[in-house]
Amino acid sequence: MIKVLSLASLALVSTVSFAGLSGPYETRVDASSMTGKAVASKEAAYAAGRQMLMNVNNQSSYELSRSISRNSHDFVDKRSFEVLDSQVTVKEVLTSEGDIAYQPVMNIRYTYRYRDRD
Repeated sequence: MIKVLSLASLALVSTVSFAGLSGPYETRVDASSMTGKAVASKEAAYAAGRQMLMNVNNQSSYELSRSISRNSHDFVDKRSFEVLDSQVTVKEVLTSEGDIAYQPVMNIRYTYRYRDRD
């Protein structure tokens, strides 16, 4: 009987302490933009943008959490990052020499889990 009570108590304490460590996470959907290097043609800018998309889509959750800049001070689950949508546009820019250049801009919509630090 004592063994059964001890085992039940141990299971209860383990469950409560494990639940306390996980904490109440919430899910957030956010967006970010990344710009590439300006190049001489639209085709080259789209090619660079396509490469940027492939790089982001091939990253693990942890790598994605490191490459996206966020302004949050919350505790973030770095294994929960997931890309929801991504697209590339090309922006026309004027260089300091007066030439027109094309810059790829990648917009990413992603989700992750976080917990407030309060």
